[in-house]
Amino acid sequence: MIHLLMAITVAILAVLGVLLMILETFVPGMVAGILGALCVLASVALIMLADDFATWPGWLRATTACAIIVGSIVLQLVWLRYFAVKFWHRTFTLQASVPPPDQPQFLPAGTEGVALTELRPLGRADFQGMRREVRCEDGFAPQGSRLRVTGSEPGNLIVRLIPTTQPTS
Repeated sequence: MIHLLMAITVAILAVLGVLLMILETFVPGMVAGILGALCVLASVALIMLADDFATWPGWLRATTACAIIVGSIVLQLVWLRYFAVKFWHRTFTLQASVPPPDQPQFLPAGTEGVALTELRPLGRADFQGMRREVRCEDGFAPQGSRLRVTGSEPGNLIVRLIPTTQPTS
């Protein structure tokens, strides 16, 4: 009877250890995982050291200990491969995508617009109703000045100030 009770204890510790390590995928923080690993190691230690298993030959105790360790590793890998990944993808992956912008990101060189803010050298400008972030090659352009697109860089259009013509008198 006592041998059966010890065998049940070893089995419960091994199963509890695997369940705690599986719980670690839901509740991160390493506490459940460490407790699970300790439970599995305690079941192995009981198999190897408990007097109730002293009548078992050494090879049988070693084989049982290896079976517990390998079994828990295999169960963890199966869990992570087939169940945990699908669970996370199902619950935390967004299904909606960002709609494509209605307006083109880059404007062709030569497009003219108006500075909405002072460009020192960065600011915002309006090109045919489209507001864009711009960088002025001239260094500074006052608000309301006319601009011409000369190129683009990641995140900004490169513009140049269109000189105002002064009336001759």
